[in-house]
Amino acid sequence: MSQKSDATVIGEQPWLGVSRHSAWYAVCTLLLAYVFSIMDRQILTLLVGPIQHSLGVSDTLMGLLHGFTFAAFYAVVGMPIARLIDHGNRRIVIAVGVALWCLATAAGGLASEYWHLLLARIGVAVGEAVLIPGTVSLLADLFAPGKRGKALGVFGAAGPFGAGAGLLIGGTVLGLFTAAAPTLPLLGKLEAWQLTFLTLGLPGLLIALLVTAIPEPRARKNQSRRGVPEASQLPFSEVMAFLRANRRSYAALMLGGGFFYMGVYAMSSWVPTFFVREFAWSYAEIGKQLGLYLCFLGPLGALVGSWLGDYWRNRGVVHGNLRVALVGSLGLTLSSSVMLLMPTAPLAQIFLAISCPFWFIFFGAGPAAIQESAPAPMRGQFAALYTGIINLLGAGLGPVAVGLLTDYVLHDLAAIKYAMLIVCLLSGLLACFWFSNGFTSFGRTQRHAAIWKPRADTPGQSGMTAPRHSPLL
Repeated sequence: MSQKSDATVIGEQPWLGVSRHSAWYAVCTLLLAYVFSIMDRQILTLLVGPIQHSLGVSDTLMGLLHGFTFAAFYAVVGMPIARLIDHGNRRIVIAVGVALWCLATAAGGLASEYWHLLLARIGVAVGEAVLIPGTVSLLADLFAPGKRGKALGVFGAAGPFGAGAGLLIGGTVLGLFTAAAPTLPLLGKLEAWQLTFLTLGLPGLLIALLVTAIPEPRARKNQSRRGVPEASQLPFSEVMAFLRANRRSYAALMLGGGFFYMGVYAMSSWVPTFFVREFAWSYAEIGKQLGLYLCFLGPLGALVGSWLGDYWRNRGVVHGNLRVALVGSLGLTLSSSVMLLMPTAPLAQIFLAISCPFWFIFFGAGPAAIQESAPAPMRGQFAALYTGIINLLGAGLGPVAVGLLTDYVLHDLAAIKYAMLIVCLLSGLLACFWFSNGFTSFGRTQRHAAIWKPRADTPGQSGMTAPRHSPLL
């Protein structure tokens, strides 16, 4: 289809007069924000043991802290924030979100009881709920359709680098503060895990200032897309109607993604504790080792995943990004299962290194699949729905499922590898089923998004008509 066609004007945003340098400044700044986001989220994996020792909490409560609490609030605020993103000033919304999660991370360092940490994690979740939908919406306007996959792939590579940097820096900081914790003015003597939260949280406030300099092309977008309503005019019923009409594709993308990330979070949240309990490593030691793997191998997975999605799509495979997800699910399940069954730490390290790229292979391909399958005025809301669901299933259930199995089914903290293995196998099988189930419908959903028009009764759109949505199930 020609980029000059009416369908492209409605369903795909052109590069709206923003300079190449300004567009890539936005990518680099948002990438940096994403690094801090993942760092602030990931550091908790290294602090499981110290927090349990200090506050006396179980694996299940740590799983709730790391996963379900974060994911639930992330999902609850996601759609209201997305509505704001779809019609407000996105750079300001993102900057406020960055400042909020950085302050909340630092506030975790002041916690003296479990519920204090719980409140801090809620603040982190609310702040981070802004970044992904805001970035997907903004980059779709800053880059021409043929270049969005690359931009999103570069952005997605920040996730694994942030996870690796968080573990590498966090492991180093935790080791230093464990050896000699300083006494701070006004705050007095804090424990090593508290000082680690403070050290990683506060520097991110500088990123919030950089975000305010990102270009906002919304005014030019409005001029180039007359006749198509903004999200502020678009009833939520329109979003739900499009979702229902294309439910098979979105079930594949969102449920498949949710179960894929359930396996990812079950592994990433508990791998440090697995090495501590199984091989008697220290948290600082495994933090540095895993951090190095993620810094170098994680971005490779994200970039290869985005490249594969574009490669297949450019050769006529319209569900190329779903194919990437299926490959990632198989690779993650196999490599992680073998790692957990290795009898020695060196062998486990080898398969941990093999599995790390698969943790992040869908980082760029997932958001790219959302922006190519959703009508332009709905992209922010579909991105929020996507991130909400994958966080509820992935971050919400993955870590706590492992904790529940060790505490209430296996009744043995030393059996954590079997709890991780059960979650990994079940989530991997479900992810493969859902991803493959969307192969035949995804191309039709893309065509529906490209020709979508508001109904005649949409506010400010009297006289316009829309093609009837045809169900895909």
